[in-house]
Amino acid sequence: MRIGALSTLSRNFQLQFLRPVLAADPDPVPLALVSGSAAVLLPRLAGLALDVVLSTEPHDATAYPGLHARHIAAQPVALVGRASRVAGRSADWLLANQPVILPTESSIRTGFDAYCARMGITPTIVAEVDDMAMVRLLARQDVGVALAPRVVLEDEIAAGMIMQAPGDLGIVERFYAITAARDFPHPAMASLFAADYYSLMALLNNADEPEWVIPSDERLARLESIQQQIDAAWEALPAKWPAAAAPGDGEASEPAQ
Repeated sequence: MRIGALSTLSRNFQLQFLRPVLAADPDPVPLALVSGSAAVLLPRLAGLALDVVLSTEPHDATAYPGLHARHIAAQPVALVGRASRVAGRSADWLLANQPVILPTESSIRTGFDAYCARMGITPTIVAEVDDMAMVRLLARQDVGVALAPRVVLEDEIAAGMIMQAPGDLGIVERFYAITAARDFPHPAMASLFAADYYSLMALLNNADEPEWVIPSDERLARLESIQQQIDAAWEALPAKWPAAAAPGDGEASEPAQ
């Protein structure tokens, strides 16, 4: 199987995408991986020299009408950095006071510029990088705080080396798999595009965690106690704050003689 990926694309994301075929049992699928720009990869895909191209943007449908872009996942973009630099500080403070490593990927950059303008922040950009692997390296070397999807540095975050700053920037990077129409697609393509797998991935990446209320005797007793307190307080209100008599409600006074 021949896989093309933008050179700026997260290696961790590529690994997640390929995991179904890498873990194929009993025989893993042989892979040929190619990285490059969209200008290099899309013509090869249109010419059937590649089976799929992974990208952070859909292709130009006018220039390549025979290609199809499928949205497969999305990742919120976060501000990350060494724990010693990030701990106890908000994303807004870090953007205003620390050097920033910024990817040049268009959707991230556009969202970043909009966020800074909205919050009145003038960041100090120490590096603009067109490769997520380099963003990862610079963050590891503590050059500054980096703007990147969490998946880029998930290993370092899990190890405690890198920390995500609190705060929602409202920036999302989307991932697409672009394919060409074929009479005989590679048989392993079906496992890569298993709808349930990628629907679940997208859900987990984007949805807020739901809170499930599990009924229990203890919870029901607590709710009943709270309701009894509310009822008692309601019944006590007239005694605490009696209503003032309306004009004319009392006994009429006798007219003066």
